[in-house]
Amino acid sequence: MKPTSELYNKSFRILFFDEMWEYEKTISELNEKLKTEKNSNAYNNLGVAHFEIGQLEKGIENLNLAIEFDKRNSIAYSNRAELNKKWNKNQDAENDYGKAIELNPKDATFWRCRAYLRKENGELEKALSDFKQAMKLEPKFQPTKNEIAELEKELGIEPKSWIKKLIGK
Repeated sequence: MKPTSELYNKSFRILFFDEMWEYEKTISELNEKLKTEKNSNAYNNLGVAHFEIGQLEKGIENLNLAIEFDKRNSIAYSNRAELNKKWNKNQDAENDYGKAIELNPKDATFWRCRAYLRKENGELEKALSDFKQAMKLEPKFQPTKNEIAELEKELGIEPKSWIKKLIGK
């Protein structure tokens, strides 16, 4: 379990706790700390904790507060996008992923997440573009290479020789 000080000072995308009590303890400790000092990272992690135990409304409330306290918290935008996706608020998710990318364009995860959303929404060309951007940032990440190959095939685009070499075909 991460110490409360770490959860208060850094935003996380996911918490990876094994037990419900770990989430409950984290929620309790962050709520207690937030009584004396408001903090974007703490609100982000509180939102993630609520999200991971299925309390989506509390999750979105806290992610909104994280963004309100720090409009440059790209991870909070990305996490809120994930929640919006769960609620089928795809345009809101698209907007939040876009804001995360605008704030931190060198994070391949943001590009990939938006690409998956666009792919699910049938926006295959836009998805392909985002996957290609993610690949530029993390050229060895095989799942991205696979997505590019799949989308190019679906769109009838002949993969360039360098892509064939990258994906091992």
